[in-house]
Amino acid sequence: MAVTSMISTAKQRLKGGINQALSALGYRLVRADTADRLTGHFNPASWSGNGTAQPRRLTLLPAANAAPAMCTAHAPKFDPQKTPSQLADKIVAFQQNGVTVISTNPEKAAHFRETESFDRDVSNRHSAWDWAGNSVAPYTQDLQTGMPSAALVDYLHALFSGGDFDSFFRGVLGCPAKVANVRLVRSKPHLTEGVGPQEWHSDGCPAGVIRGVLYLCDVDEQTGPFQYRDANHREHTVLGKTGDLLVFDATRLMHRGSPPSHKTRSAIDLVFMPRMPDEEMTIMVVGMNHWPADPFFVKLPKERAADACDPISEGRGAASLY
Repeated sequence: MAVTSMISTAKQRLKGGINQALSALGYRLVRADTADRLTGHFNPASWSGNGTAQPRRLTLLPAANAAPAMCTAHAPKFDPQKTPSQLADKIVAFQQNGVTVISTNPEKAAHFRETESFDRDVSNRHSAWDWAGNSVAPYTQDLQTGMPSAALVDYLHALFSGGDFDSFFRGVLGCPAKVANVRLVRSKPHLTEGVGPQEWHSDGCPAGVIRGVLYLCDVDEQTGPFQYRDANHREHTVLGKTGDLLVFDATRLMHRGSPPSHKTRSAIDLVFMPRMPDEEMTIMVVGMNHWPADPFFVKLPKERAADACDPISEGRGAASLY
């Protein structure tokens, strides 16, 4: 099991490193056949005569964080003149700055802060080869996580299915969106340097994937507020109230959730990704994973037992990824 965990962790780090290095140069590595399907130029010659696929080819594309054409080609576009939206100013703010804050129900947020269970560490019990995510082994004790309850998932589904959020996602992505993952995150106060999401980083998300953080508590300077750097490398700090939803482009912006110094920060971490025009709004729950490698062919990974994520466990068989 130790060897399996080490290999899995090494693969995740290698993929993340390659994505970030290419993103810094303005490119992204994709499978050629996927790119062909997105652009409508799929070449049947890439398949052999007996119906089997030839070895996969990779190609470099410019790393513009826009939704794939397959999602946007037939999707109704947001027009503030034809479809007035209460979030029109938030769409403009996101387009200009890559980040915006949207107020939601503070009473609901406070309720979930008290009723949800932050009962896990940051070990990835859902690690799978076709999902980007954290390492199997936990990397810090300063963060607690948890799986959302059915009540929370239902609330988020109703929230993001509403007309205002539908128009918001059409405005910032050009198409509807779904939730690729939702997880609870609690950051405990500490005076040491931040690690993981508390370090400065960019995510290297696939095209069209953006991130969200729904605050379950008030966030001030002592609670570890969100910080980002703009195109001129100036640092900005975003404070928030209970129920505020921070939406940001994690590929465009260097960012971090700064380490809380004196107060605990409780939040819901969200990943938004494009969906097809005829696809229903769905919410996936995949633990410490972030997004699927191929957003059009998604297979949800199964959760493994907590002790199966222990990299020093001995005498146990390797857990199935699915």
